[in-house]
Amino acid sequence: MKLGIDIQEIRQFRHLKRFFTQTELDYIAQKNNSLQTVAGLFAAKEAYFKALGTGITHNTLKTIEILHNERGAPFIRENVLLSITHTKQVAAAVCIVLD
Repeated sequence: MKLGIDIQEIRQFRHLKRFFTQTELDYIAQKNNSLQTVAGLFAAKEAYFKALGTGITHNTLKTIEILHNERGAPFIRENVLLSITHTKQVAAAVCIVLD
């Protein structure tokens, strides 16, 4: 089992297409382009790569996709547990990759 965590200040992210897949961009649009949503998804991606221990570059951010189930819970893929939370000031994510 591997653990990753990340926290992001709520801020304007530029060049969203560099960080997110089209499915993620559609989800952000459904959430009225909420900065909290953007920061939460970004934190989730960072937490995932920290759990893998591979590091992160702008090129790797789109290699994974944060999806949401029918209840709205975020997920990446099987054998990965993901939780995202935010306030008005910060967003955080915890990711556990099960071996």
